[in-house]
Amino acid sequence: RLQVEEYGISERSKISKMMQRVLLTGAVGCGKGTIAKKVVEHFDGFAYFCAGDVIRQHISNGSEFGKRASSFLKAGEHVPENLVNEVLLTEVQRLRDTHLVLDGFPRTLAQLTAVESTVPVSLCVELDVPRKVIEERLSKRLVHVASGRTYNLDYNPPRVPGKDDVTGEPLERRVDDTDEAIRRRMEVYKKTESKVAAAYRDAGVGLTIKGDSSDKIWPVVRAQIEAVLEQRRTAKSG
Repeated sequence: RLQVEEYGISERSKISKMMQRVLLTGAVGCGKGTIAKKVVEHFDGFAYFCAGDVIRQHISNGSEFGKRASSFLKAGEHVPENLVNEVLLTEVQRLRDTHLVLDGFPRTLAQLTAVESTVPVSLCVELDVPRKVIEERLSKRLVHVASGRTYNLDYNPPRVPGKDDVTGEPLERRVDDTDEAIRRRMEVYKKTESKVAAAYRDAGVGLTIKGDSSDKIWPVVRAQIEAVLEQRRTAKSG
């Protein structure tokens, strides 16, 4: 069992009188991005921070960090912490004064400690989706690399096949969506990111939601966030 105090998760995360931050975690392809967008659309004042989008933007821009990070993503590995932490912390701290949905950060216990010292998480939701469903989803996922817009040939297809709806530019399969990279990323999740979810569960601010579609998972996530916001309102009025 993880020792919660070791990672700096305190009671303030349960009923924060400041900003609410919801961490979405789960294996590749579990629907974190889809759920995050529903949170932003449904609840006022929430911004969306996606670690993967930040990294992919650096790769697209050809930054030095992006060049170094690209090789790890292609292999299905997480970008090493000594390379990525400063970049992601800097970006997420810019959003510290707003309600926030975090997708893909923190992913390790060391990152958890850094996040809790600056932008503590109010609720961690782990999405548990069957592997067969994930593999089917990723086989049909296309992205517009420059913007990060994501499509699925089944439930969110582009209006023109193979073209981005906004720019008309070509869509691509993500470099980390190869079969081997997907298998590796699932293994990495079990070894690292799942421990973050366990730490938040131990602290009483985390839960796991099982389902095979975002339509089934979303009502549960919405209810949990509503409960956290209600706790916040109660704490402020008290």
